Amino acid sequence: MKITPSVVAQNSEVNYKLSLKNTSNIESIEVLSRGNYYHKDSLDYTIKNSKILFTYSMSHIGEFIIKVNFTYKESKIVCLYCLDDEMMKLRPLKGDLHMHSIYSDGKTTPFAMALASLGAGMDFMSVTDHDNYSGSLEAIEKVEANNIDLLVLAGEEVSVGGKKDMSIALGNGHILSIHANKSIEDQRKDTEKYEAELQEISQALEKENIDKNIDVTHYAKNIWVIQKIKEANGISILAHPNWVYRDGKYHLHQAFYKEMLKTSQLDGVEVFGEEKVKEHNNMTHLTALQTTNKHKYLAPFANSDAHDSDHEVGDRFTIVFVKDKSASSIIASIQEGLTCAIFKRENYEHQFIGKDALAQYVYFLIKEYYPKHSSLKSSLAKLYIDQLINGEQFERKIKIVKERLENHTNNFFQA
Repeated sequence: MKITPSVVAQNSEVNYKLSLKNTSNIESIEVLSRGNYYHKDSLDYTIKNSKILFTYSMSHIGEFIIKVNFTYKESKIVCLYCLDDEMMKLRPLKGDLHMHSIYSDGKTTPFAMALASLGAGMDFMSVTDHDNYSGSLEAIEKVEANNIDLLVLAGEEVSVGGKKDMSIALGNGHILSIHANKSIEDQRKDTEKYEAELQEISQALEKENIDKNIDVTHYAKNIWVIQKIKEANGISILAHPNWVYRDGKYHLHQAFYKEMLKTSQLDGVEVFGEEKVKEHNNMTHLTALQTTNKHKYLAPFANSDAHDSDHEVGDRFTIVFVKDKSASSIIASIQEGLTCAIFKRENYEHQFIGKDALAQYVYFLIKEYYPKHSSLKSSLAKLYIDQLINGEQFERKIKIVKERLENHTNNFFQA
């Protein structure tokens, strides 16, 4: 049983088309809200060309169901979702903003990571090599040159303590630089300027009321990185803040973590990252979301941190709600906190972290919208790869899959 559209605006008269193999023996059709227990209406409908047609205006935001009752067998239901006018203007994009290539400690090329992301159903991604901006630029160049239907953002995973401290980090941790117009690591090559800027930041920090456990000279490195990302028109995402490294300590000094959440103009925090120590990484949101009402809301992210094209890509991802499929729209939505982090758990339901309303909506989308979306994206990736391997053109087949993707979206969401 299928219905169009599946996502509609609140208090809007919507014409629905319900497809059912057998439209005989229907006793009644009802609409029920999952959120409002007492909302239940009977629907007037007509049947035309084996399609059930009806009009309805949903007054309650959230998930609701259409229930078809039969005279001789169990009822059938189909799920829909109702949004307010502002959210109705936005569309979901699925992405991964943290992975590595041969430009740092990854095992495959940036282009291979891009194609793997598309195969996992991503609409956008970023190659974020350790202290290296070039890998992401190569991914962008290759994707554009081969006309791949994937939005690639420039990226870099900055080792805050310095390139030589990539893994040890000395308590400073790592920060993802996304969509910046230049490398952050390259700006540390002018040592004299870098040290002078750190000193200036340290002096400013000494005048602020920050945690007494923080060494401002050391902490200044984190602030420097965030400021440089901002100057380069990028966004800063704190990577795996609760990662426990080999020495048994947190990779990031937790006093630094909490201070950055409050005062440093971060744009987001990874709440699901590489699961080397699952119980520690999954604690991330406990701290991140405690600041919601007191300080700036930071967008939650789930990223694969994949180091190979066939390892963990698609296990963790982020849904961003945007006005259009463009880098600028993605950045603007991230800055507004319009993200939901998802951890795809084996044999269990997905785990979601985001604002309540977004998380509930994403839960619906994962059930109803993304299975077909991901399948079509995977088909598209296979066509691109086959085309590259065999040196043949599959423009017609690619066009058909892209049209199916577009039709799926257009039919799913109310125009």
